[in-house]
Amino acid sequence: MAEGICYVCTRPYTAPTRDAAVDKIVNHIMTRHLAQVKSDTLETKNKFEKCPVCGAPIGKPLLKCPTCGADLVEQFARKVTRGYITG
Repeated sequence: MAEGICYVCTRPYTAPTRDAAVDKIVNHIMTRHLAQVKSDTLETKNKFEKCPVCGAPIGKPLLKCPTCGADLVEQFARKVTRGYITG
């Protein structure tokens, strides 16, 4: 059993696997805290060097990958959420 929290509001979640917990929390973040996570994604310190989906170089804060069109807001939420999961 995996447990985790939303990094924005600290709401707890449980799921059978780590990946399921990440999916649950990211869904919550994208529906309830979209403005906050967009703002966090656009901070210079949070930029992606490479797209987590296609691997294309990015190197600057963006909301979508210019190569494959992947939603970097969701990818950022996934990246951060993994640090808030145990089990």
